[in-house]
Amino acid sequence: MPRRHNHKGRSTTERFVSLPHWMLQSPAWRSLSPVARSVFIELAAIYNGSNNGRIALSARDAAERARCSRNTAARAFAELTQKGFIDLCSRGDFDRKTPHAAEYRLTLHACDRTGERSSKRFMSWRPDEPKSVAGPTRGTAGVTTGTVTSYTKENCWELSLSRDRNGHLEPIRGPTTGTHIIYQMGSGVEEAREPSGVVLKLQPKGRRHAS
Repeated sequence: MPRRHNHKGRSTTERFVSLPHWMLQSPAWRSLSPVARSVFIELAAIYNGSNNGRIALSARDAAERARCSRNTAARAFAELTQKGFIDLCSRGDFDRKTPHAAEYRLTLHACDRTGERSSKRFMSWRPDEPKSVAGPTRGTAGVTTGTVTSYTKENCWELSLSRDRNGHLEPIRGPTTGTHIIYQMGSGVEEAREPSGVVLKLQPKGRRHAS
C-alpha cells in the first residue's frame, strides 16, 4: 500500500494552502480587507507548486467565490497588488478568439514563469503616516511643525475689534499734525505743560502758544 504520511506524520496525498505565521502577523496582512484576504486564499488554493506566475483567476470568478460584487473583487486584486502579496503577470482578455483570465503570481513563492525568487514585497509595506505642514507659527521661539490655520474674515474682524478696544491703553508717540488743543484760563493758571515737555502760554479764548 502506498505511504500516505511522511516521517513527520503529514499527509503526502492531500494538498494544503500555506499561510505562514510570520505573514499573518505582518502589518500588510493585518491591514487587508476581509474580501482581499478571501481572494488571496483563493489564489493560493490554485497554486499547485509549479504554476506560480500562471495562476488564473478573473474578477468574476473571484466575486462568486468570495460572495461579493465584481467591483469589490477588482478592488481586492488592486489592494493585494499594492500591498505586495501578488504580481500581475498577464492581463485578462475576453474577446471571442482567445478568452483567458488574468494570471498572477504569489510573491510568497518563487515565480515558475520567470524563475525569479520570492520577493515577499508585503513584508516591506508600511501604512502611510499622517502628513503635517511645517511652518513658523506666532508666539513660539522658533519654527514648529504643525498645521497652520489661516484666519478667516470673521477672525480678522474680531482681531480688529480687539485692537480698537485696547487702543486707548497704548501711548501715542511722535508729533501730531493738524490737531489744536484748547486750554481754558482759570484759577490763576497761565501756562500748561504737555507730555512732550513743551510749555504752553495760555491766553484769552483758550488758544495756546508754544514757548
